[in-house]
Amino acid sequence: MLKILTRVMPIIAALLAAACGTVATPEWSAEAEGTRAALSATADQLTALAPTAAPTSTPTASPVPTDAPTATALPPTATTELPTATTIPPTEAPTVNAAPPGDAANGQVLFNELKPEAGFACSTCHFANQEAQLIGPGLLNVGIRAETRVPGESAYDYIHNSIVNPSAYVVEGFPDNLMPKIYAEIFTEQQINDIIAYLFTLK
Repeated sequence: MLKILTRVMPIIAALLAAACGTVATPEWSAEAEGTRAALSATADQLTALAPTAAPTSTPTASPVPTDAPTATALPPTATTELPTATTIPPTEAPTVNAAPPGDAANGQVLFNELKPEAGFACSTCHFANQEAQLIGPGLLNVGIRAETRVPGESAYDYIHNSIVNPSAYVVEGFPDNLMPKIYAEIFTEQQINDIIAYLFTLK
């Protein structure tokens, strides 16, 4: 087809040049009549085959869901912590015959020191190395014996009361008013604690 067009085009160009602008219907020679018919048929066939317009592809948009699923946040998983064991400190059992807060060495000095206000020393009336009676009771193991003298009263409280208020409890077999009642005035509280600490060492 293209070869035929190539041959015919120079002939058509020559005819147009010869016409030189005159409007005349070209007369085809008998030889060219077959060519003209072929050209006309070819033109008709090409027109029929040629598409009227190049199809344009219109991309179709992908359907977008109206309600896009929203991510649902999962609730945080609660971490179950094991309860920590609470250490409860053991309750200290009451220490029997616990030494009072005093200086036993100074208490020994005070026990043997003559007090002019009383007229004698503690050691004047009490043995420190035995339980036998001198004038007052012997004080060996007094910390142990004092624990059972008065129900509900500790050994420390019993001995403290026996020094500052000797008539509060009188041991059976001993007369009242034998022990001077002025030691709360003669000794300071610290000195009394020192004497009691010394008495707790008498074992």
